[in-house]
Parts: sequence; structure tokens; C-alpha cells
Amino acid sequence: MPFGDTAKKISRVADIAEKLYERLNQVIEQVQEVRERVERTSDQIESIDRELAEQRVIVEALAEQQDIDVDSLIDEQLPDPEADATDEGEGDGDGEEAGEGDASEGADAVDSDGSGSAEAVEGSSGDGDGSATGN
Repeated sequence: MPFGDTAKKISRVADIAEKLYERLNQVIEQVQEVRERVERTSDQIESIDRELAEQRVIVEALAEQQDIDVDSLIDEQLPDPEADATDEGEGDGDGEEAGEGDASEGADAVDSDGSGSAEAVEGSSGDGDGSATGN
């Protein structure tokens, strides 16, 4: 009965092919959904980038009216994250974590509410008149 075994094998191959075809169609649908989602996300990112650029232009125009140097202000307030990452990896080995100790040390002192302390602002203004505005 060689034909019976062959028929079983052909039937089995047909079943496997049918399941494979169904699975392939599912994968194709998933890929199409992912592609659509990526396109929507890309459109959203482009829109956000455009809005951010518009806001940057407005802020820079307002800062220019107030005689504020935006680039130096950004450099002061937002230190380079790459430099911070290398600083955190280094230490003097005394076991004291960064940020421990007297909070009034240095110009980067921050109050518990997250705002800069008067000493930090005074120390960073450079004029020594005690004003927090730096004028």
C-alpha cells in the first residue's frame, strides 16, 4: 500500500502548508499595522519638531527683547549630560555619594523645593550685590 502512505504524507504537507499560509497572512497584517503605526508616529514627531522650532523662535525673540543671551543661559542651567555621566563614574573613593554634604557648597545648591537657593543664585550672578536677578 505505497499509495496510502503517500496520500497521508500529501495530506499532512497540505495541512502544514495551509497553516503556514494562514500564519504568513497574519504576519503580513501585523507588518502592515506596524508600518502604519510607524508612519503615524513619524508624522507626529515631525509635527512636534515643527512646534518646538516655532516655540524656540518665539522664546529667542522674547529673550532678545530682554537682552538675554539664550545660549549662555542654556549652558549655565543645563550642563552637558555627557560630562555629567563621566563625572558620576569617577570619585575619590571616600564613600560619600554625589550630592551629600553641605547643600550651600557651590553654585549648584538646590533647596528642597527644587528651586535654586539664594546663595547659589548670588554666587552665580557674579556681581555680589545679593540680588537674585543678576542685574
